[in-house]
Amino acid sequence: MTAHIAIVEDEAQAAATLKSYLERYGTENDTTFVIDLFPSPVMLLEKYKAQYDIIFLDIQMPDMNGMEAARRLRAVDEKVILIFVTSLAQYAIAGYEVSALDYILKPVQYYSFAMKLTKALWRLGGEDEDSLKVTTDSATARIRIRDIRYVEVKGHMLSYHTHDGTYYSFGSLAALEEQLAPKGFARCNSCYLVNLNFVQGIKGYDVTLQDGTQLRISQPKKKSFARAVKDHFDMK
Repeated sequence: MTAHIAIVEDEAQAAATLKSYLERYGTENDTTFVIDLFPSPVMLLEKYKAQYDIIFLDIQMPDMNGMEAARRLRAVDEKVILIFVTSLAQYAIAGYEVSALDYILKPVQYYSFAMKLTKALWRLGGEDEDSLKVTTDSATARIRIRDIRYVEVKGHMLSYHTHDGTYYSFGSLAALEEQLAPKGFARCNSCYLVNLNFVQGIKGYDVTLQDGTQLRISQPKKKSFARAVKDHFDMK
């Protein structure tokens, strides 16, 4: 397993300790971490692209406190796992406001750190099963699979049509179909991969989704797509 980690800590020694603990944990548990250090949350937020899986965030920092940084992070990344690092527990308890997973008290002890990290990796593993990382021109977005209504391909550009909007990324619809077919997706033609949970009905060569979207079913895919829809709802 590989996890991308950000450590946001203005005290150089404290940051170095967290980094060394991550490296030790990785060696002991056959886990790879890609680690970035930020001496201030402003530097993290400046070009943030939702590229991290876990962020260790100090609460007491001079230019912006960790709670404010967490609120700004949540505005652009609902999925990243936040763990506060602080010497004052009363500050960390407020972490529920920003859906922080946990907090670690300073001075950080390795075994306490390892337990919290294990908890975060369990959560991350669950997210990986139910979400996709989609790399766009400007960011890396996490999309919940259950929120994808359908995926469209034009040339080599994939358009993920979701509850929250449309995300664009280069890729192969065939490769995506192989990944998502076991999760209830099927092709209605060469251009569209449909989340069967959103199918409202089929009439002739059109499939209507629950939001009113109509997609064309091709002649070669008509029988297999109709069968996939029937099988999907028969299993529910």
